[in-house]
Amino acid sequence: MAIDFSQLDEHSESETLEFKETFDKQTLETIGAFANTAGGVILVGVRDDGHIIGVNLGKNTLEEWAQKMQSKLQPRLLPSVTKQRHNNRTIAVIKVERTRALIAVDGRYFKRVGRTNQVMGPEEYTHRLLAAGAWGWDAKVEERATMDDLDEKEIEALLSRLKAVGRRTIPMDEASLTSLEKLGLVESGQPTRAAILLLGKNPKRFCPSAYVKAGRFKSPTMIVDDKEFDGTILQQLDKTMEWFQDRLATALVIGSTKLSSGRKLSGRSLAEREEVWEYPLSALREGISNVLCHRNYTSLAASTVRLYDDRLEIWNPGTLPFQLTPADLLRQHESYPHNRLIAETFYNLGIIERWGTGTVRMAEALKEQHLPTPEFDVSFPETFKLIMRSEKLAVSQEELNERQLKAMEFLRSAATISNAEYQKLFNASKPTATRDLTDLVEKGLISKEGTRGKGTTYRLTKP
Repeated sequence: MAIDFSQLDEHSESETLEFKETFDKQTLETIGAFANTAGGVILVGVRDDGHIIGVNLGKNTLEEWAQKMQSKLQPRLLPSVTKQRHNNRTIAVIKVERTRALIAVDGRYFKRVGRTNQVMGPEEYTHRLLAAGAWGWDAKVEERATMDDLDEKEIEALLSRLKAVGRRTIPMDEASLTSLEKLGLVESGQPTRAAILLLGKNPKRFCPSAYVKAGRFKSPTMIVDDKEFDGTILQQLDKTMEWFQDRLATALVIGSTKLSSGRKLSGRSLAEREEVWEYPLSALREGISNVLCHRNYTSLAASTVRLYDDRLEIWNPGTLPFQLTPADLLRQHESYPHNRLIAETFYNLGIIERWGTGTVRMAEALKEQHLPTPEFDVSFPETFKLIMRSEKLAVSQEELNERQLKAMEFLRSAATISNAEYQKLFNASKPTATRDLTDLVEKGLISKEGTRGKGTTYRLTKP
C-alpha cells in the first residue's frame, strides 16, 4: 500500500490504515484487527489528524517492538516494519498481512470495522474457527436427529433435481441412503446439520432460528405486513421469491418473450407480456441464496427481509468472511462459504456458482436495469446487511394504461420521448398523447424538459 505522506489528514484513516503517535497497546490491537480482517498499514509517528510528528527510533527500538509483538500476539505474528522519512521526520511503517489463523492480542480477538478495532463476540469467534476448518458447522452430525427426521419426499426431490442438473453424478439405480452419504449429508447412518436444514421434516426443532422473516416497512418502526417462511432452506428460498413477486412493483414489456433479469424464478407461466420487476429477480435470488448459504445458524436471530418504498434490506446473522472486505464483493474474488456443505449442495443444484461470482452478477443485473450498485454493510455486530436501492419502477399496472406501460419500457432503452414520437409509436392522437404524458409526469414517473412545442421531451425520473 503506497502512502503519500503529503496528503494525510483527519479523513485518511480507514479500514486498512491507522495513525499512531507511539507504539503502544492499541497498536498491538490494531495489528491483531488488521490480521483478522483485511490486512493494513500502521503509521507510527502520525497524529490522528494526519499531522506527522515523527517517532524516535533508537538502536534497539524495532527489536523491542518485535519482542512485544511476539509476546502479545498468539499465534506469533511478526509484521514488516520499515522506516521512512518525510520533512526530516521519521515514520515507522508497520505492514500487516491478513492471516488465515485468528490472531489473539492478550487473549482477545479483534476485527477492523471502519476506522475502529472491535472485539469479536464468542459467536463470531466460534464461526470463524469453524470456517477455517476443512468443512464447517453444517457438516457436523446432528447428534439429536435420526434418519426419521428427514422427509422422504424432500430426499426424492433433491436427488431428482441433482440428476437433472448433472453437476454431480447420481447413478439412476443407486439407493437414496448411499447417495446422501456420498453427498456428505449422512454420516454413519446419521444426518448432518446440513441434511436437517435441506431435507428435514422440522428444521426449526434443531435450529430454532432457521427461518426467513419478511416485511414491508414504511419506516424502521412502521411495519405494513410481515411473513415468516420456515421449512427446509430450499422451501424458504422459493417462498421468499414468491413473496417478492407478490409485493414488488412491475412494469410491462409488450411483445417480448425474454426476461431482462433472466428466466422467471417460480413455477408461474410466462405471459405474453413480460413483467419487469422493481428489482431483478436474478439479483434477489442471489441475495437470498447467499443468506441461506452464509448465515450463522448458531445465532438466535432469523434472517430478515425489509422492503421499504425506496430500498430493500436483507439482514443476515453472521459476518463477512475475514478474507474479504465489502469492496471485494464487487469484483472477482474467492469464495469462502460459512456453511460449505450447504453451499456445495446449492452449487450442485445450479442455484449458485463457485468462484465468488454471485455478488458480481447481482451488481451486473442491477446495473442492466439502471439501478444503483448494491451496498454491503458490516458495521452492525454479528450482522451482514445487503442493501438494494430502487428507482420505484412503476405504480401498479392498474394505474397505467397500455400506452403508458409501453412508453415506460421505451424510455428504459431510449433517453427521451417527444409528444410526436408518443403519437406515432402508440397510435395515439395528440390530445391523448398529451394527457398520457402529463399523467406520467404527475405520478413522478417521468420528467418534462423544455416548455413548449417541438423542443419538449420527456425522460424517466431519476431515482
